[in-house]
Amino acid sequence: MSRASLREFQTHLAQRLTAAQSGQAPSRWLAVLAGQWRFLLPLEFSGEISPMQHCAPLPHALPWFLGLVSLRGQVCGVVHLGRFMGEDAAALTPQARLIQFAPALDINTALLVDQLVGLRNPDQLQKVLRVQEDGLGEGVHPWLGSTYRDAEQNLWHEVDLLALAENEQFLSVT
Repeated sequence: MSRASLREFQTHLAQRLTAAQSGQAPSRWLAVLAGQWRFLLPLEFSGEISPMQHCAPLPHALPWFLGLVSLRGQVCGVVHLGRFMGEDAAALTPQARLIQFAPALDINTALLVDQLVGLRNPDQLQKVLRVQEDGLGEGVHPWLGSTYRDAEQNLWHEVDLLALAENEQFLSVT
């Protein structure tokens, strides 16, 4: 993707995100890729999106906790969502983005995802029973909500950001 088309995509996504959060559009989720996983982050609990920045590492932190970063003057912990799901470390691409939790969740954390895919609404996806084919059977991760399948037969997992922000494993970074 060229710089111009990436910029256009980001501008278009920002406009749709603003419209969705103001109730002008039916979009419900921000669709992201994190490693091999496809996730749906609820717009109501998703905060500001930023390019990846250098993190100050935290000694003795788990591999998925990358460290601390200042986002608009606010110190945030950075969690690599793919690594949190158990994936091996992979090189970050220019498409990697930090997605802060919404201020309402009162947690100074940003999720690092490999790529933003766009906005999704329930009409674009078909809800399915949680399947074992992707290793995320029922109850494996209590902060995962429903599973959906898109027109290309890809599985998407809804992330309950409120439950994730309260999850003991997520909060224990060392």
